[in-house]
Amino acid sequence: MADVFVSYKREDAARVKKLVGALRATGLDVWWDEDIPPSAPWEATIEQALRDAKSVIVCWSPASVASENVRSEARVARNDGRLIQVFLKPCEPPLFFGERQGVDVGGWRGNAGDPRVARIATSVRKVAAGERAEGEVQPQTRGLPRLRLSIAIATLIVLVGSVTSWWLLSPTKMQGPMTLAVLPFRALNPADTNLVDAIWDDTRGAIGRNPNLRVLGREAVTALAKKDLTPADYRTRVGADYLLDGSVEHVGDRVRMKLSLTRTNDSTEVWSDEVGGKLDDVFAFQQQVANEVEGRIRGRVAPGGGVKDRNIATSGETYAIYADARSLMRKRDAASFRAAIPLLRKALAMDPNYAPAWASLGQAFGYLLASDVNMGAKEKNDLAVQYLNRSLQLAPNLSQAHAALGMVQGMKPEAEVQLRKAVALDPNNSEAWGWLGNLLARDARYSEALPAYTRAEQIEPLWSFTVINRVGCLATLRDMSGLNAEYQRLTEAGDQVLLMKAQAAAAGVFGHPGDKIRISLQLRQLHPEAAAWIDNRLAFDLYGLGFVDEAMSTGRITAEQVAEYRGQPASPSEIRKNLKSPIDFWLSIERPFVYARTLPAYGRLDEYIGYYRAAFANADDFATQYGPSRFIAIVPNLAANLKAGGMDNEADALFRAFEPTLAAVAHGRISAEDSMVLAQFRAAAGRDDEAVKLLVQAVSNGWLPDGRFWATDVSDEPCFANLTTRPEFLAVRQRIFARIEEERRKVPPKLLALAYPITSAKAAA
Repeated sequence: MADVFVSYKREDAARVKKLVGALRATGLDVWWDEDIPPSAPWEATIEQALRDAKSVIVCWSPASVASENVRSEARVARNDGRLIQVFLKPCEPPLFFGERQGVDVGGWRGNAGDPRVARIATSVRKVAAGERAEGEVQPQTRGLPRLRLSIAIATLIVLVGSVTSWWLLSPTKMQGPMTLAVLPFRALNPADTNLVDAIWDDTRGAIGRNPNLRVLGREAVTALAKKDLTPADYRTRVGADYLLDGSVEHVGDRVRMKLSLTRTNDSTEVWSDEVGGKLDDVFAFQQQVANEVEGRIRGRVAPGGGVKDRNIATSGETYAIYADARSLMRKRDAASFRAAIPLLRKALAMDPNYAPAWASLGQAFGYLLASDVNMGAKEKNDLAVQYLNRSLQLAPNLSQAHAALGMVQGMKPEAEVQLRKAVALDPNNSEAWGWLGNLLARDARYSEALPAYTRAEQIEPLWSFTVINRVGCLATLRDMSGLNAEYQRLTEAGDQVLLMKAQAAAAGVFGHPGDKIRISLQLRQLHPEAAAWIDNRLAFDLYGLGFVDEAMSTGRITAEQVAEYRGQPASPSEIRKNLKSPIDFWLSIERPFVYARTLPAYGRLDEYIGYYRAAFANADDFATQYGPSRFIAIVPNLAANLKAGGMDNEADALFRAFEPTLAAVAHGRISAEDSMVLAQFRAAAGRDDEAVKLLVQAVSNGWLPDGRFWATDVSDEPCFANLTTRPEFLAVRQRIFARIEEERRKVPPKLLALAYPITSAKAAA
């Protein structure tokens, strides 16, 4: 068991190597990743070493602050009290670490006798012995406004001690607690006076636990309520910022409360609603109503209007769990989202009225596939929307909730409304800007998408998702000067990993999957810690170029999927077994594309059309429930299959329903993929000359089939059935095959074998 594990970013390796040597000179047993044997599994070895070490040194620098791996290791060390922070360069530490002290080794040249080395060694020995390290002075961050640093530190202030101070203080609150006058609730039936009085007391108590609210005393409010006062009078006489008023009606075993919240400075009714339920357990009911009222008020009177998650109060423990879940979600992979869900549920069990946790839970379900959560696609999507609506019910101005709701809604018209509201509420919400860019890009509005992506990147300049989104848009627009400037920026930032990710992404957009694979494999060799990220995104490029075994080795593609991609559909019973409802067939990521080709080819056209009839009443119903979206590409094959089944009128109705979307795409700056979609539509509508011209345009601009959404052999697409004898179609078909082979040759066999040794040994021979 090592005395200390050293966490750092690869760009800082030279400086960290000196630190490791100096600490070893003091007699400490130091572990860092240079100690990993070449044959050892990289990630598993690091995880084991992190678990076993008695203490953990995290080396902060601008590069490591942006590293998810370093932040994760720091979080593990922080949670179990093993964290020692060392600042290699001036930087702003991540949230939850800025308030902790550390040793500044800026300017240190590697002298093992430097007093700072001795202080670090002493801290290691104390932590290894079960003590806390003594505080050190954190270096001042150059170039960062002091106010920004203070706000980051204030985020971590948590009230502890008495029952009445269990809420987390808002870090950006500039004023003192808001004062709320909870007026005596009125009983519409005099017989309910005692019940209503008890509900009033419980409600005052629940609200009073929030340190952002000062609740006026019972006697004062009772006395004032007997006078005919205006909201402004309450503000003048007792300094009330808000008035909460309510009435209670009891009929049978049901109780209904009407409530209103009024701002006193302008007499505006901020909120009005009804709460209530069944009165089977009077004490439980009183507490339920009190908690529900508190929840509805908290986000509405939060500092800044409850726009940001950190404005909305909760307990320190709840916020810590929520923050860990959010950190996982930033990784943007299925495993991390699945791991975040139980954390968010735990946070909500502790504080059912914490709106940001509801918003994140909805976002997590929105991102995951139905198979990831073992439910139908519609059920999953409905659940995500339910969680997000609950968040907005509690905090109507929460930017995060509006943004996630827009993301979950996809290309529905209301999605853009939600996303634009999110960025209007919080112009620094990088996720919202990124999702807005995605929506605009999927609608072929690339010139509008680029400013959204640019804003997201300005907020998060070294987050892979903001960078890659923007790079993809620049590549689609063929903006080479913009791309080169972006590469130069990443080079100057010293982030080689992000630079290579960006270059690989651009190669994919340009229609060079071979280059994308080559760059990704080079990155994988140079930075094995990026393997999971790469494998998650490389599987279908490998499959599209015919590296089937390698694609399966990534874990993203199963043997069953490969069989279906190659034209062997599952049996009817297997397909139906995975459907919770008929619409799930169409909400699947790839099923509609694959089965549109394979089922008719196997004489199962009626079965395919049956899935359509079971899910939709007609073409308009399909357009309402299913599109417009990025899956508009399924419509041409669906229409072709409907025509083949004698449903010409239904096929024509589909074309009419989607024609406005097509017109918008055709008149904009279109990508190679857009050209392919238009080619399919024109072919399905019998406009053969236009279809061939657009197909040639798509291939000329870099489009290649992936064997998944598009058949490797374009003649297998039902919509192209009438083109398969045309010489120009056959010529472009052969051109596609030649380009696939050309891209295959770009993939280095040795690097492929290193990445996937079991399946690639023959290729490397």
